[in-house]
Amino acid sequence: MPAHMRKQLKNHFVIGFVPFGGNFDEFIQPFINELKEFEKGKIMNIQGRDVWVVAGLGVVTADLPQGNDLSGVLRHGATKGCRTCTVEKYSYTDNSADIIRLSRYKQCTDLDFSLIAAESSITRKKQIGSEFGLRIKQSILDELQRERHLQTPQDIYHATAGKIKRLLRLTCELFSHEGENAFIRTWKALEKPKKWAYLPNPISHHESFMMSDYLRLAMIMPFILHRFLKVIHIKSDNLALIQQRINVQRNDLVPKYIVKCWVCVAQTMKIAFDRHFTNEKYIELQRCLDAKMNILTQVFEEFVNLPNLHLNFHFLLHARTYATLSNTQVGIKEMIHRIFKSMVLKTNRKTVELDLIKRYNTIFAIRHLIDGGTDRRFSRSSNGFTSLQKSDKSLFTNWYVTEDNSFSQDDYENETGGNKVAIILL
Repeated sequence: MPAHMRKQLKNHFVIGFVPFGGNFDEFIQPFINELKEFEKGKIMNIQGRDVWVVAGLGVVTADLPQGNDLSGVLRHGATKGCRTCTVEKYSYTDNSADIIRLSRYKQCTDLDFSLIAAESSITRKKQIGSEFGLRIKQSILDELQRERHLQTPQDIYHATAGKIKRLLRLTCELFSHEGENAFIRTWKALEKPKKWAYLPNPISHHESFMMSDYLRLAMIMPFILHRFLKVIHIKSDNLALIQQRINVQRNDLVPKYIVKCWVCVAQTMKIAFDRHFTNEKYIELQRCLDAKMNILTQVFEEFVNLPNLHLNFHFLLHARTYATLSNTQVGIKEMIHRIFKSMVLKTNRKTVELDLIKRYNTIFAIRHLIDGGTDRRFSRSSNGFTSLQKSDKSLFTNWYVTEDNSFSQDDYENETGGNKVAIILL
């Protein structure tokens, strides 16, 4: 499917929700069982024809901690907490590390898991698991045919947005009072694309930014800082600290290094999210990733051995494996997650998972009708619009405030403080 179609919300199908605190293995087990049948091949009747269908797990996209869980690797706070290599956390940003030699390979990890499984003591299992950076139990996804490390790639979307968020916070902490005022004046005066959503004050409200907001901000930060940033806008102690870290005699070079940090971030982001790659672009991607790691660790101590920054060693591998990094980034998943998060506040006294599925399916049905009710898989179009007026009452049942007679008198009083009305919002 082309990228422009793959990124449309209507082409993403939600199979269910794992409630907070729920057991992922129990939830996903039916899906695993069905997929194991498809791995062997299965005859299905499609539009009156018997078709031999073979399917399997393609790729698992997740953020840093969840991706480690699904790979059977300990989280990034462990000594060996990278799901792609076994570099220790004290050397995450060490350029001298031999990444190829220290990479995780499926056959080696299988042997490590067999050693863990052979132990009878839980304590001993944990000791061996800590030595290898593995969990004591394999992921349920390992029941399928997959390469756990290559098919659970690091996510460029989370990693980039996380680094920008940290860099923005560190940059704002450098400003003196005069620097903050100069930044705000320049921020307000800068021309921004009209299609962009409103971005609040980055100094006081950046914690409320969505990840997409951080990505947009990274595009314009080099221009903002270049227009105003001078020595007088940086706190004296921070100025001296950075001057010492970059080992220069002139303090007027410090603002230039700060701007250079944002320039490297913007350049790397531009090529990392490119939809088309050539051999030259792969080389350019690695150059930008290396340059960003070097400048960030040189200027800001907080970036040294940062797990998010360590991922720069692996993005070239994932880009070559899946053609581009955009093919495995989770921006669309985050949009869907945002949609459902906005629904959670309207699901009191209801089964949240069922309500969200109902809402999602209804939204898909409405979108299908608005698109004209056409589907290339069928010979004729849907007449959904002609019968929509007849079915709208059942379609939107319980999507509004209503009385519910199923509650007892006590329920009414507990819910409304004495008023005999229960508000049911889906």
